Amino acid sequence: MDCRSVVHRILEFAEDEGAIPANPMRKVRPPRRPVDPDRALGQARRRALTPEEAGRLLACFPLFWWDHVTCLLGTGLRFGEFAGLRRRRVHLDRTPPVLHVVDTRYQAGKFGSGFKPQPKSVASFRSIPLAPQVVEAARRQLPPGSGPDALVFTGPGGGPGHPGGPGVPRSTRTVLSHSNFRRTHHGALARLADPGAQLRPTARRTLRALRDGGPQRVDQLTARLAANGRRPVRPATVAVALQELRAAGLASIDHGDQDGRGACWSVLLAARHPLLDAVELHGAHDFRHTFSTWLEDAGIPTRVIDELMGHGRSRRGELDGGSRIGLHYRHTTPEMAARAVAAIEDRLAIVLQVAEAALEKRPKQATLKVF
Repeated sequence: MDCRSVVHRILEFAEDEGAIPANPMRKVRPPRRPVDPDRALGQARRRALTPEEAGRLLACFPLFWWDHVTCLLGTGLRFGEFAGLRRRRVHLDRTPPVLHVVDTRYQAGKFGSGFKPQPKSVASFRSIPLAPQVVEAARRQLPPGSGPDALVFTGPGGGPGHPGGPGVPRSTRTVLSHSNFRRTHHGALARLADPGAQLRPTARRTLRALRDGGPQRVDQLTARLAANGRRPVRPATVAVALQELRAAGLASIDHGDQDGRGACWSVLLAARHPLLDAVELHGAHDFRHTFSTWLEDAGIPTRVIDELMGHGRSRRGELDGGSRIGLHYRHTTPEMAARAVAAIEDRLAIVLQVAEAALEKRPKQATLKVF
């Protein structure tokens, strides 16, 4: 398929330049893809998230990235289109609010990176109506008084060990990097796989001590943490950490009085979140799969979904099996666009509700002072 695609593009360019009368590759049938039995029988993991699953995943992202993920879920943009989105392409005061896909960021490894004034294909030039949650996210990200060429969504600033890079102030709006977002996405998946990753430092140390040493009392855990050569921890701090582990379902009291003093604590096996086994997640493109699936689930016509996704059709209309003349006579009405916006709005409301509820249950990151 890759070889056929390269030859097809070369000959297509030659045809456009008048070097050949027609592209013969159009008559060469593409090779059939090998059949995956699991996918054919519906046993393979899907690429799209339900609103509840998307909310659980969003809760594992740092708060800085919540607006970014909300926009990707609510627009189905390719990451390059998202990272290249300029202020002049976003019209939040229109009815309905829309964004225009034009400028695109590209990252080609050793061949360089930058911005180009056009998306992937002619079909990718498109207008996407925005749900209210996406409008709010874009407003929060746009700095007041910025010029028309300002990027809407940017990366984090710098500082030592910061994702934005050393020497970059934290308040600086840096260009989005696909690799940086992918690392952040993988970090969110790691937090789903191990609930202990979201604990405060002392609770994580206590959890490791329980896993290494088996059931222990508070005084035994305190001595074990002090023996590790790190800064000693007070028994009261360990007791608070144990309650945090208990609230997270990672530890239990075997015996003792009700408040846990003198009790023997043991670790509980953390359950891997079921969505990791049900969904095949890779990165930002998962949200594009999700956007398209949500629209189809809401009964939006396939042709409208194709337009919003920026999918091109062959000269025979192969994408949806329709004829070219049929595609010519079908149009997207304002009512269709409103239905698409309503479908995304309803699902994003669930996403944010689930994410905020999960965030409220998470232990606060404030420093605990024990006197």
